[in-house]
Order: sequence, then structure tokens, then C-alpha cells
Amino acid sequence: MMYVREWHPKKDIKKLTDITVSNFLVSSKKVNEILQKSHKVLVICNDKGKVVGFLCYNLYLYKVAHINYVVLDKKYREKGILQSLLPELVAYVKEKGILIVSGFVNKNNPEALQKFKDLGFKPVLIYHDDILIQSLV
Repeated sequence: MMYVREWHPKKDIKKLTDITVSNFLVSSKKVNEILQKSHKVLVICNDKGKVVGFLCYNLYLYKVAHINYVVLDKKYREKGILQSLLPELVAYVKEKGILIVSGFVNKNNPEALQKFKDLGFKPVLIYHDDILIQSLV
């Protein structure tokens, strides 16, 4: 059983950075910067409390959450984790008054794009190598 908790910066930053750097072509400095500037970081843990991923976002116009990262450790992919946590995440954003969730998916990552489509996100526009997606909550 997976669960989501708010992050503890001093405790979690190294693990979250390591997971992100091993999954994306990004520097640890950039990941740290995004994590520190994010409005909210939600850590995904397994039933033993081990950090297996995270989601971080910024708020715009008080009602729009823009996702900076959704990252799962490679060992935990393809197990339906995000789908199983979706009701909890939707309840969380609704409680915060968020109306729209958006994010970018690299156009060279069709699997991720399809997963977001399956979760109700729609492609809005293409910007360089990325596709802006969004969903009404």
C-alpha cells in the first residue's frame, strides 16, 4: 500500500534528487532549485515508509497547479501507483481550492503522455520538445 506525505526538506532532498537525476537528463543543482522553489512537494512512500517517488508543483493565480515533476523510482513503475494514488491527490487539490492542474511532458516520452491522458489530462500545446497538458479538477 502506497501513501503520500508532505516532504521534510532536510530529510528527503537527497533521495528525491537522486531519483530525479537517475530518471531524467537534469543536474542535481537544477532539481534542488526546483524542489526548493516548489509550492508543495508530496512524497510517495511504500508501506515500509521508503521513499519511492514524488510530485511537486507551483501554484499560479491561486487556482492553477503546475506540476514540475512526477517521478517514480524505476523499480516502482508500471505498477499502477499513480492511478491508485489519484483519488487521494484529487481530494488534496480540491481541498486546496485548485481548479486546474497542468504540466509538461516531453514529446519523446509517449508512454508518460498516454498515462496522463488516461488520468484525464489533455494536450493543450507543443512548446519546443514538450507538450503542455492540463486537466480540470
